[in-house]
Amino acid sequence: MKRIHYASGSVLTGDAIADVLVRYAAVLATNTAAAEVRAPVILHSGEVGEAVLLLGPASQILAESEPYDGPELRDTDFVDRLDDLVTSLGPRRATFVHAGTEELDDLDVDLL
Repeated sequence: MKRIHYASGSVLTGDAIADVLVRYAAVLATNTAAAEVRAPVILHSGEVGEAVLLLGPASQILAESEPYDGPELRDTDFVDRLDDLVTSLGPRRATFVHAGTEELDDLDVDLL
């Protein structure tokens, strides 16, 4: 389990959930964007609940391992959804152009 420190408080959640939240916060900051995220957490009572986090360019969060007697909190749907968002906002990779440059007589391929 990991404890996420955020603003003046903290929440306890599963490792994969904490990791994807940190990755999502980083990619939002890179894109100068913000998002409200409802994340599954362990409440003080030991029950599973929800925390609402505002992640953005000014977010400073820290996730650290913490011992916990209960089972690891897992939410694959949440992790997959945020992973997809991270991928969609992440750096784009160039791909090979198969067509469209043949009519450019002065194309300098060394500059590509």
